[in-house]
Amino acid sequence: MSRDLALTDRYLEKIGRVLEPADVSEFTHVFTTGVYAPRPVFFSAAEIDQLTRDLETLRGALYRLPQLLFDGDIAAFATANGMEKAQIRAIERSSAAVSNSPTSMGRADLYSDGSGFRLMEFNMGSTIGWDSGDICRGTLADPEFSRFAAEEGLQYVDTAAEQVRTIRHEMGLAPDARPVIALTEWPSNLEEMRAYMSALAKLWTAHGLDAHLCHVGQLERRDGKLWLEDQPIDIVYRYFMMEDLLDDNADAVLEPLLGALEDGEVRMFTSLESELYGSKASLAMLSDRTHRHLFSDEELDVIDRLLPWTSSVTSGRVILDDGSEGSLLDHALANQHELILKPTLLHGGQGVVPGWSPEVTPEDWRRLLLDALDGPYVLQRRIHAIPEPFPEPDGGVRPWVVNWGVILMASGYGGLLTRCAPADGEIEVLNLGRGALLGSGFHVGPIPRP
Repeated sequence: MSRDLALTDRYLEKIGRVLEPADVSEFTHVFTTGVYAPRPVFFSAAEIDQLTRDLETLRGALYRLPQLLFDGDIAAFATANGMEKAQIRAIERSSAAVSNSPTSMGRADLYSDGSGFRLMEFNMGSTIGWDSGDICRGTLADPEFSRFAAEEGLQYVDTAAEQVRTIRHEMGLAPDARPVIALTEWPSNLEEMRAYMSALAKLWTAHGLDAHLCHVGQLERRDGKLWLEDQPIDIVYRYFMMEDLLDDNADAVLEPLLGALEDGEVRMFTSLESELYGSKASLAMLSDRTHRHLFSDEELDVIDRLLPWTSSVTSGRVILDDGSEGSLLDHALANQHELILKPTLLHGGQGVVPGWSPEVTPEDWRRLLLDALDGPYVLQRRIHAIPEPFPEPDGGVRPWVVNWGVILMASGYGGLLTRCAPADGEIEVLNLGRGALLGSGFHVGPIPRP
């Protein structure tokens, strides 16, 4: 489905100026530099409906990978994702303590290439970044845009409310329950994340959760419970990531939490296992043409439409995106400007190398590929994003590229996190840490809820 820009055209005609949120909450303020994309982006009702159904189908296929490819062996699945022994042990112990299926919480990062949306990454679990509703509220404070939104029937999703609803649903909480939640980071990351997580804890308090900020090393077991100082914890909200578990002291730091999980003394949102399904290696498993017989016709249709050709970086022969079999290294060397190299498990654009970057010479590219061979890396076919018009401060229009971060929650579509940058700029990977700007997104009409 190609993008329908009629609403964008009407926005540029009727408002046509830079429009940023008039005011945002503490949570959004610490999440950004205070500079936002020059206008909101817009989804049609048909785009929301199609994307939600497609992404839920794709998520279901990802969640079936351990059974389809590894006979349900989660350790083998983790190994294929590039996990190390310490990480695999933690995944096995925490997964054994969780009876419910993997989470519905995720964020798909997509680009529009003219024929439709194409998936770059699909992040799963409690560590997804998000903000949408607060920026939308701030944007609606502009009277002119508020009138435009009313005329067009524009709405937005309050992602914070949907997140809390998802926590309650997946943890089996009653609507009026007020659980004590430990919002938990890794010790070495807490100070950097303190302002953001403190603001998030306050936001959750407004939604009926009793959240307390900590790092995992502060959690203790005693008297059949997990404690944060003198407070017994009902739920650990995991904000630390799999890469943190490679620290030398990870086993000792994690032991109270893992032991409490195994003995049913606490619950965790979300499981460590959920990060496996958000790995780039898992996308490569979906893309692998030798696996096509394992998926339903509906799943294959979504894989073909959404997922660019993605392959593990192997020294062996692979099925290429044209259906032929060949050497991955030879293919990658011959198609440098159409491929991007990514580590399977890192986040935030770390280690990502676009082959088309003018800074990456053919010699650099070859060296990078040789270093990555048979390691935790994937190659993915480049997505040629179609820019959209954004207003300039001087009244002109400039083409910008949009990374559409579509959020899924228990109730379906959970909002939009966009990262935007000028198409003629120097930002090759749209990441907030690299200079892309956060934006807001509105859609037309109500979203059906289960």
